[in-house]
Amino acid sequence: MALLLAAVAGILLTALAGSARIMQLRATARKHRRAGHRAVKAEAKDSSKARR
Repeated sequence: MALLLAAVAGILLTALAGSARIMQLRATARKHRRAGHRAVKAEAKDSSKARR
């Protein structure tokens, strides 16, 4: 019985840690995506000014 409880506790801890890491990676990806989008918009704006 104790072994079963330990196994379940281990699974829950692993799932919790994995979920936290996935959320952290998603937040970082979102931040980089936004920064890249802003850089592309700024570059497009600069190149349109240079053409005039």
